[in-house]
Amino acid sequence: MKHIKAYTTAILVAASFALADGSWTLEACLKQAKQKSLSLESAKLREQKADISIRQAKTGNRPTVSASIQNTLFDHPFIDKEDHYRLNLGVSGSYTLWDGGATSLNVEASQLSKEAAALSTKQTERTVQESVLNAYMALLAAIENLRTADASVALAQAEFENYGKLFEAGALTKKDLTQSQSNVLQKQVAQLSAQLSVNSSKTTLRQLLELDESEDFDVSAPEGDITSPDSLPPLPPLSELQKNVKEAHPGLKSDSVSVKAAKKNTEVAGKGSSITVTLGANSSTGLQAWESDAYKNQLKYGWQNSVSLGINIPIIDGGATTNKILQAQVSEAESQVTMQETAKNLENNIEKLYLNALNADMQWKAALLQVEAEQEALQVAEEQRNAGALTYTDYLGQKNSHEAAQITLVKAKYTSLLARKVLDLYQGNLD
Repeated sequence: MKHIKAYTTAILVAASFALADGSWTLEACLKQAKQKSLSLESAKLREQKADISIRQAKTGNRPTVSASIQNTLFDHPFIDKEDHYRLNLGVSGSYTLWDGGATSLNVEASQLSKEAAALSTKQTERTVQESVLNAYMALLAAIENLRTADASVALAQAEFENYGKLFEAGALTKKDLTQSQSNVLQKQVAQLSAQLSVNSSKTTLRQLLELDESEDFDVSAPEGDITSPDSLPPLPPLSELQKNVKEAHPGLKSDSVSVKAAKKNTEVAGKGSSITVTLGANSSTGLQAWESDAYKNQLKYGWQNSVSLGINIPIIDGGATTNKILQAQVSEAESQVTMQETAKNLENNIEKLYLNALNADMQWKAALLQVEAEQEALQVAEEQRNAGALTYTDYLGQKNSHEAAQITLVKAKYTSLLARKVLDLYQGNLD
C-alpha cells in the first residue's frame, strides 16, 4: 500500500506540475511571435508595397516637367566650310486635364488594396498565433508526460532495489527480479522518448518565436494547474460562436475588401477607351555652330514659347481595352470565389473546432474517471501481489494501465485547452 500511495502521488504531482521558474507564459509567447515572426515581417513588407502603389497612383494626374539638352553632329556632304554641330535647349511640361476618371479610380483601388493588405497581415498574425498555441500546448503536454516518465523510472528503480533485497533474503524468485529489472529498462526507454518529445516541442516553439538556439528557454504554465474542464467557462452556442468569428476574422474582411478593389480595377480597365485631354507647354532655343559669330543672337532670337491643348480620342485599339476589361472581370470573379471559399472553410473549421472542444471536454472527464478507476485497481493489485495472489506480470500490467490512463488524461486535457484557446483566437479574444 505504501508503494502504491507513493506511486500515485508522484504521478499526480507530475501531471499538474508546471515550470514555475520559467519566464515564457502563453501571453509572452504570443506577444513575441507578433513582434518577431518572419511571416509577419513579409506581410508588413507587402503593406509597404501597397502604400507605395497608392502614392504612385496619385501621380497619374500631376503635372510633369522635363528639361532637354540635345547635341547633334551632322554633315552635308556637298556643302563646304560647314561646322557639324547643333545645340537645342528646352523645357516642356504637360498636365492631364481629363482622363475619364481613371486616375481617381486607380487611387481608390490602390487604397482598397492597402486596406486588404493590412487585414491580410492581421490574418497572418492570427495564423502565427495559432501555430504558437499548438506548439505551446504540445510542449506543456510533453513536459507533463516527461514528469510522469521520470516518476515512473524513479519508482521502478526503487522497486527493483527493494526486490533485490528480497531476492537475497530468499523471499523473491529470480524471474520476478528479472522482470523488475526489465521494467526499469522499459521505463527508461519511455523516459528517453518523453525527453526527446520535450526537446522537439521546445525547438518548434523556440523557432516560432525566432529565439536563438543558444538562448535559455523554458515555459511558465499556469494552465498546468487546471485539473478539470468543469473549472473552465462554458463554451458559447455554436450559432453565437460562428457570428463572433465572422465579425472578427481578418481574412474574411480582407477578401471582402479585395472584391471591392477588383471592381474598381474593372472600372479602371474600362477607362482605356475614354477621351483624354492634355495641356502642354514648351520653351526652347538653340544655335548652329557654323555661325560662330552669332551664338548669342541665335539663342536670343531662336527662343520660342508654346502652349498646346491635346485631345486624344481612341477609335480602334486592336481590342486592347476589351481584353483588359475581360481580364479585370475574371480577377473580380476570382475574388468573389475566394471570399466565398474563405467563408465556407471558416464555417466548417469553426464547427469542427467547436465539436472537438466539446468532445475533448468529455474525453477529459472520462480520462479523470479512468485514472481514478485504474488507481483503485492498482491498489487492489498491490494488495493481491503482497498476499501472493497475483503474479508480478499481472501486477506490472496493471501499473502500465495506470500510466497509460495518465498519458490519456494529459492528452485529453491539453486537447481541450488548445481547442478553447483557438476558439478564443478566432473570436479576437487574444488580440
